[in-house]
Amino acid sequence: MLSSLILIFPVFQYSAIWGNNHNTAIIFFSLGILYFNSFINTKFKKNTKLIFSIIFLTLACYTRQYYVFFFIFLLIYLINKINLKRFFFVSLFIVSCAIPGVYFVILNPILLFGFKQNITNLNSSVLVSASMILFYLVPFIIQTIINNYKLHKFNLTYLFDKKIFIISIVTSLLCSLNFIYNGNIGGGVYLKLSYFLFDNPYLVIPFSFFGIYFLLYFSQNTLSNYVLVILLLITFSSGYFIFQKYFEPMFFIIFLSCFDKYKISMSIKRSNYIIFFYFIFYYIATNYIYLLGL
Repeated sequence: MLSSLILIFPVFQYSAIWGNNHNTAIIFFSLGILYFNSFINTKFKKNTKLIFSIIFLTLACYTRQYYVFFFIFLLIYLINKINLKRFFFVSLFIVSCAIPGVYFVILNPILLFGFKQNITNLNSSVLVSASMILFYLVPFIIQTIINNYKLHKFNLTYLFDKKIFIISIVTSLLCSLNFIYNGNIGGGVYLKLSYFLFDNPYLVIPFSFFGIYFLLYFSQNTLSNYVLVILLLITFSSGYFIFQKYFEPMFFIIFLSCFDKYKISMSIKRSNYIIFFYFIFYYIATNYIYLLGL
């Protein structure tokens, strides 16, 4: 039922209506993760499942290039799970899959270097990306609080982790120095809300703090998952406009597939009506805004 919410995401819908490669990439990406998780469930024994995973993830990258970040996570995850010989051949296979793309970039360097702009910078893009991701985490956070109300009431200390809090607050403060996001295109819901309410971008900083905090909170306590969090925050730091569509429904799929399944299941096992109402309201609101031309 949760996976069916993808069908009402605005990016999924307009990509289905127009001649857009976004949904094609999502299909390949989902199949890649499906085979990767299936490979994990075989206790890393069936190489064919890993090969299919790499092939589909490669097709996702050739359809939408920014999916390439997932290969970094995949390799770091596998380095401690399989022996060195298998890891070498897996790496070699990934490199061989990348050769056509690398060759194409060599022939067309403008694809890599020609579109860089100064709309934003690295530290600002981290905050913007974190605030965008928080938008999809909010219903899971609220659902967790509601499902645990009888046990904890309004005592939310069970959601607090001192180490994660320190990392999140330090990262947010450092990244807020020299915040830059020029233009009114992209930036996500909370950045636009900040400009609407206060005519400045600074409201996005506390939202970004919570985005970073709950990304780490819901992540598995592993090096590969922490790397995945970092990759999600820095991938769109080319200086170009950052759009909500980059994370939709990509983050939703990654969150449900690669993050801490125990914490996620605890947030939804008693009820998940908040999550459904939240995204249905999102669907209605975006269509209302579109029809009014706002």
